[in-house]
Amino acid sequence: MKIQVGRFTCELSLDDNGEVQAHWLPWQPKYLNRAERVQYQAGRTAFLNELPRAGESDGRPATSPVTHGNSR
Repeated sequence: MKIQVGRFTCELSLDDNGEVQAHWLPWQPKYLNRAERVQYQAGRTAFLNELPRAGESDGRPATSPVTHGNSR
């Protein structure tokens, strides 16, 4: 997801470990002022809210059979 943060563009994605990665254009800012931090935090929150939650697919909880002991 691309978000505008002041004069910068930030592209947010997930790495193989599920951690958020931020790629900045035209370069990584050394400092974000208060308004830019608010923009970044709002964009990051929107990005995270779009991700499926653990154990869910297409918005429905995942179901799997439960087995106890030596069920046959």
